Amino acid sequence: MSEKKVTVRMPQSIYDRLKSIADASGWSFNEVAVQTIKSGMPPSVAKVPPSFHAELLALNKLDDQELWEVGRSHVADEDEASYEAEKAGLATLRRAYALALLKWRGHPVPDPSEFLL
Repeated sequence: MSEKKVTVRMPQSIYDRLKSIADASGWSFNEVAVQTIKSGMPPSVAKVPPSFHAELLALNKLDDQELWEVGRSHVADEDEASYEAEKAGLATLRRAYALALLKWRGHPVPDPSEFLL
């Protein structure tokens, strides 16, 4: 895997927390920072069929209220959804992606078993 060196400015309090975790875990500061970034990133579309990437990534442009509407939506009308989209569960993917974005933005999001069913 290639690596890129970056300089990041952060509040002292965040630096102190990361440093404390690194010291306690025996991990390097870099390892803790990378793990923290990886676990806090918006969801990836890597495992989703490429034909759905654009539609899912477009959800990043929505404001929080619009994302909540997507997250609470139900399966699209059969007239609007293609057979391929229905088969792959595009509506469910959109809902899950919208909720994951809301969680990433700091909103408390219910467990999927409570919300998506």
